[in-house]
Amino acid sequence: MEITSRQNERIKFVKKLHRRRYRDQFGLYIAEGLRLVEDLSQSAIIKEVYYTKELVAKPRGRKLIEQIWGAGIEAYSCTESVFAEICDTETAQGILAVVHKPEQVVDWHGKLDRGLVLIADQIRDPGNLGTIIRTASAADVDGIWLVNGTVDPFNPKVVRSSMGAVHKLPFSLVSAESCVDLCRHYGLKLIAADIKDAEPYYNSDLAQPCAVVIGNEGDGVQPTLLKHCDQRVFIPLANEVESLNAAVAAAVLIYESVRQRQFI
Repeated sequence: MEITSRQNERIKFVKKLHRRRYRDQFGLYIAEGLRLVEDLSQSAIIKEVYYTKELVAKPRGRKLIEQIWGAGIEAYSCTESVFAEICDTETAQGILAVVHKPEQVVDWHGKLDRGLVLIADQIRDPGNLGTIIRTASAADVDGIWLVNGTVDPFNPKVVRSSMGAVHKLPFSLVSAESCVDLCRHYGLKLIAADIKDAEPYYNSDLAQPCAVVIGNEGDGVQPTLLKHCDQRVFIPLANEVESLNAAVAAAVLIYESVRQRQFI
C-alpha cells in the first residue's frame, strides 16, 4: 500500500528524526540515497525503508527493494510529494532508510590497535565532520572522539557525507577535559593542529600512539586542549592562504601518521 498523505503517522515519525533530540530519544537516524542504503543493507541495522515508485521502476532500485523485503525489513512506498516531506536533499534518489544508531564506546581498552585516535573539537559543519569520519574510517583510525559542541554525527548531512562510515568508526562523545584524561589513561600523546609554537607536521612523530586534534573551523583548537597538548603541529601553506578546510587538514595529518607507521 502506498502512503499518500503527509499526515500519515509513519511520515510524522520519520520527520522527527531530522531533529537530534528525537534521534537520541529513539536511537535511530536517517540514511538517504541509493548507494548508502545499499551499503547499509549488508548489515542488520536498518529498521525500515521508504521509497518511491520511480525508484523501483529502475532495475537497481527494484533489486534493492527486493533485498529489503527478503530481509524482512518493513518497506513503505510513498508518493513523490510525501517522500519530499521526509527527505533532506534537493535532488532525492527516492529511497530513505531509518537506521539503528550504534552505541558509543565507553571503554577503549582493547580497541586502540593502531594507537591513533582523531579528536573533532567543536566541528560544526556537517559536511566537514562527515568527510572527516569517512577519511578516518578509510585510514583505519581506531576511533574518533567528538568534543562537546561538535555537530551530531547522525545528522542527515553528516551521514551522507560520511557515506555510512558513521556506523563503522568507533566513537565517543566527550568533553575537552575528558579528552585529556583519556589520553593520559591510554598513553596517547595529545597532538594539536595549531600554528603558534608548532612544528611542521612532517617533522613530528605521528607514528607514536597519539590522539590528533582538529579544531573548530573558525576558532581552531580550544584553549583547554591546547593547554594540555604534548605537541603542536602545523601544515605549511603558500600564496597567502590562511588555513585549510578542517576536513582537508584532518586528511593530511591522518595519512601522514599512516605513512610514518609503515616504516616502524
